[in-house]
Amino acid sequence: MIGPQSSLLKRWFRDTRARFLLGGAISLVLGWLSVRGIDWDLVVAQFQEFPVAWAVLSMIVVVVANILRACRWQALFVSQRLPLMRLFVVQNAGIGLNNLVPIRVVSEGVQFALLTLRYRVKPGVALATMSVERVLDMVVTSTLLLIGLSLLPDKGDFLLYVVGAFVFAIGSALAIPLMLKFSHRPFMNRIPVVAAMVGSLLDMSKSRGALCVSFLLTLGHWLLLGMAAWILAHGMGLDISPFVATLTILGTIYFTTSVPALPSGLGTFEFAVVYVLKVFGVSQAMAFSYGVVIHAVFFLPPIVVAVLLFSTIGLRGFRKDAATEALETSTVAPSNDLGRRI
Repeated sequence: MIGPQSSLLKRWFRDTRARFLLGGAISLVLGWLSVRGIDWDLVVAQFQEFPVAWAVLSMIVVVVANILRACRWQALFVSQRLPLMRLFVVQNAGIGLNNLVPIRVVSEGVQFALLTLRYRVKPGVALATMSVERVLDMVVTSTLLLIGLSLLPDKGDFLLYVVGAFVFAIGSALAIPLMLKFSHRPFMNRIPVVAAMVGSLLDMSKSRGALCVSFLLTLGHWLLLGMAAWILAHGMGLDISPFVATLTILGTIYFTTSVPALPSGLGTFEFAVVYVLKVFGVSQAMAFSYGVVIHAVFFLPPIVVAVLLFSTIGLRGFRKDAATEALETSTVAPSNDLGRRI
């Protein structure tokens, strides 16, 4: 007889396979649309003159932006402080693994598991900080897109999409105070994790300074990503402004994370870059070449962090045993420094 857990597992695998097939089909179609009718001679010429130094500089700015994002996360831990480097590794490990597998929610799952099982963070605190992080990202990116779109003379097909994203982000932000308003109701305390999450949200709501800092760090993170996109565009000879580069990368990331796709958004990312830059007069060949490179620049750093982390602790190393915890708090050889710090 098949138990309920076995049935749920089979259903999960079936749903995952269906999402993978759907994402693969969408990625292939959009990838084909991004290269349909392209002048491959121009693409080859673009890569023959590839500006390695500009690409490296752009990737450095991306890493700095990711550090700001980890600082944002640290600011939200008002009741339980964690080292910045630990949060940077956990955050990027989740994102990096998410870039390698077809299941989009694996990022949050990995981050939650690392925090609660390996680093002893309370589940309610982890859920609260991760939820506020996601809301901040949605509010800031959709607001920047809406402001940018309002400054464009030709809004094209973007207006409805951006307004919808903005409304959804504001609704998500308003859901938090609504949840806190009902925090004293009995039904909110029936599930211990939910009750602990609400308690952590209440702590955050009392720390206005931490919320303000986290909002500014979120804004800085996304503006730095826009600057990284412009640095690479400048190096590759694309005649676009930092403003246009920021709009391009914000719109591309929003689209890529909203549509089912292959791992790392293959195909969908390049399609979005080509489609957006076409509005600003960039040729298909140059836009596609730029899309491939900026895709690697943005997605490689978290993947490297994920590979380094899981090659150190292993996929089964989420939970620390007593011996491992004692080892990490003792003085060990410098060669074990990576494993000891993360």
